[in-house]
Amino acid sequence: MRVRVITGWVLAVLLVGMSAKSFADRGELTAEAWGFLLLTPLSLALALSPMLPWESTDSEGVGEWSDEEEGGEGSKEAPDPIESGFDVPVL
Repeated sequence: MRVRVITGWVLAVLLVGMSAKSFADRGELTAEAWGFLLLTPLSLALALSPMLPWESTDSEGVGEWSDEEEGGEGSKEAPDPIESGFDVPVL
């Protein structure tokens, strides 16, 4: 886990640095500079998250999904959209 955190922080700093370098070289904010900035939250999520979803060994959520599907009224029909407050589209 420590390697992932260090990698995330280094990647975040590198992306911000590459964005600043691109801005300094061209003198304006380009799509390349914005692209580096937009990738920064991904690396910060890697650094700051305590555990990634695919690393989880906890399986308590599996039963919840199956209970919700079976616990219905037994009706397989969809509700009427007009009764739910939706308008009928006019084509």
